Amino acid sequence: MANSEGWDMPTGDLMKGKKGLIMGVANSSSIAWGIASQLAAQGAELAFTYMGESLERRVRPLAESVGAKLLIPADVTDDASMDAAFAELEKTFGTIDFVVHSVAFANKDELKGSFVDNTTRDSFLLAMNISAFSFVDVSKRAAKLMPNGGSLITLTYLGSERVIPNYNTMGVAKAALEAATRYIARDLGPKNIRVNAISAGAMRTLSLAGISGGRRDGVDADVLRAQVAGDV
Repeated sequence: MANSEGWDMPTGDLMKGKKGLIMGVANSSSIAWGIASQLAAQGAELAFTYMGESLERRVRPLAESVGAKLLIPADVTDDASMDAAFAELEKTFGTIDFVVHSVAFANKDELKGSFVDNTTRDSFLLAMNISAFSFVDVSKRAAKLMPNGGSLITLTYLGSERVIPNYNTMGVAKAALEAATRYIARDLGPKNIRVNAISAGAMRTLSLAGISGGRRDGVDADVLRAQVAGDV
């Protein structure tokens, strides 16, 4: 099976019969897409969400390339939108086995310079809502579709633990996300639902390009130094 960039992925049946939701794919460089393409190669049935027409144009061909059963709009800041998305998911799949949550946002103008000087109340709350609370909300909704247990995965980054230049509000939001993950895991563990946050290294994604000093043609040297040694 070839992915959207043309290279072959190993195929198998590890995920055959499993159904799940992928949230947060922006393009073929997204970490969520890398996960989704591997799940599909192993036989999983997938549904994808998107927000807005511009993202739909990017996500739809990717979803179609892996035979996705469903592509649905979902605004994690809007309860009605999330109600509709999960109703459609339940209608199509009935039950699900996993969710990959890769949803995050912070005001680009505040991902540079001084965290103290540049952070505003509205942008801080928006980043927390989209990047951290959304996983709580998704977990609550997804758990209702996992009567036999399952897996919830979100994506975080080292900037939650160490000061990464220009990561600012997103670092605080990721720290909140990681704390939320632990509490969700405590609540859902007895229901045989595993909850984990994957901390990936700096990668050439659209998100990196939004951080001052980040480059999509190569990871910023300051980011790499902070990853290895910490910047406190």
